[in-house]
Amino acid sequence: MEKEQNSVLDGTDLILSVEDVALGFSSNCKINTQAETGERLTKEARGGKWKQKYIKGFSEDISAEGCILTDGGEDMPTYDQLKDMMLRGEPVTAQYSVRDGDKRTGKTAGGYRGEYLITSLEGTGQVGEDAKYSIKLENCGPVEKIDGGFTETQASGVNIDNDN
Repeated sequence: MEKEQNSVLDGTDLILSVEDVALGFSSNCKINTQAETGERLTKEARGGKWKQKYIKGFSEDISAEGCILTDGGEDMPTYDQLKDMMLRGEPVTAQYSVRDGDKRTGKTAGGYRGEYLITSLEGTGQVGEDAKYSIKLENCGPVEKIDGGFTETQASGVNIDNDN
């Protein structure tokens, strides 16, 4: 019997887009989804040793790093464009998804999408090296799975209906 092989998403293929434009020359992306819990104390529970916990809400933050571009434009944002978005103080639409074939952009179907605030934008430059940026976004509303999320079937281009 042949063992079924699992597919693993290559980190290079995880693409972050802000306002439907993929970040250019990105080198790192981290997504952190958290659940805030509460503890329910009842007369029945106080007699036992087990705490009763429940989920109060969810939050998500995304951090990414890359090279500072001086000539990005419509197909990849520059540091200045990201800074302008941040200083407006308004939510931006962000999506993280799987790379679209051999393109540098993410697929428009699949992945996750939501409204986020840019809460941090840092630029660094060292002598003899590329200038780098790091950006942090925090959700301000629901983050929704699009067309099956990161499933293997979605990554290969086949559209499936998956509610999990």
